[in-house]
Amino acid sequence: MSSTQADKPTTILVPVDFSSRSDKAVGYAAMLARALGSSILLTTNLNLPEREALEEFARDERITIEEAAEARLRGTGAELCAGVKTAITLCAAQYPADGILDVADREHVDMIVIASHGRAGMSRWLLGSVAEKVSRAASVPVVIVPAHETD
Repeated sequence: MSSTQADKPTTILVPVDFSSRSDKAVGYAAMLARALGSSILLTTNLNLPEREALEEFARDERITIEEAAEARLRGTGAELCAGVKTAITLCAAQYPADGILDVADREHVDMIVIASHGRAGMSRWLLGSVAEKVSRAASVPVVIVPAHETD
């Protein structure tokens, strides 16, 4: 990454799990993108727990799960990223953090904006923190948008 890219990201990756928490991160990334003239890349992992909701949507619409995920990502982008160039991509990693990092490397993004799930205590210890894992392993800046389980 050149020094000018460090000052102004051109592409911001935002992982989406279709929760209100990830919507909050998308909105924050859109605000940054508008201010910086950046584009946004939305991604979702087809192997997440949210897969069940995607499968139901796919069945109802008589489309594949990939088409369902793409439609949901496009909808999220249209709703929350008005005025920002937005693209989508999918991944199918076994672990969410690995999928996010793979997409970041493959797509050469300059920044990642990710929601925290707001877990604490035993839940965080047992489940780990995807945002924390991404922030430790990413080769680009990571902005963690705090969220709480009640959001």
